[in-house]
Amino acid sequence: MKFKIGDLVRFVDEPIEGHITSFQQNDIVGVTDDSGFEIPVQITKITRVHGNMKREDDEITEHTPSSNLPFIDRGIFVGVDGEQKDGLAKFHLINHTSFTILATISEVNGNKRTGIFAEKISARDFLTFYSANFNNVGKWPNFEIQILRNSTQPHQPTDPIRREFRVKPMDLIQPKQTDDLLEKKVWKFELDKPEENIGLEKLADHFISHRPKQR
Repeated sequence: MKFKIGDLVRFVDEPIEGHITSFQQNDIVGVTDDSGFEIPVQITKITRVHGNMKREDDEITEHTPSSNLPFIDRGIFVGVDGEQKDGLAKFHLINHTSFTILATISEVNGNKRTGIFAEKISARDFLTFYSANFNNVGKWPNFEIQILRNSTQPHQPTDPIRREFRVKPMDLIQPKQTDDLLEKKVWKFELDKPEENIGLEKLADHFISHRPKQR
């Protein structure tokens, strides 16, 4: 069985669960649990926990938007939570909109892509898609995120979202923001923010309008 950084795994012989945060010599992997400690273990002594990183015993709440509420068409974020002193960072895809979204996330390595996540996320819900160790923040991957939006409620047409995204060490200097879906403070990065484009014509008009008048 092949593993990769971020996989949720369970120890075969012990009641321990965590995410792979490093690969070491002699077939040893580092598994970081929720306490933030990285535990070295033989790769043959772990098994992958399949699914979307929510445990089967997690409480499941259906978020069904009411037709009486205003339609929210923007608010899709990557949220990163965790304390640097504790070691473990978790990446969440957070959907604050009224859309159901279909998301795929891949690691980018040059011209190649390796898929790590593909799930449906209901309106006003979130899923965890990756985890990493704060000690390796400079080596955190570059992600390619693609998202389709859909709703049975009337709404304006939307284009697919396709973005490359990477958390850089300098991003973690910024203060965290409280997210009401996660119910915790996270570093938030908006994925559906409209890109500002003043256009070539407006740029030319700007320079012409600011050109000094000839006497």
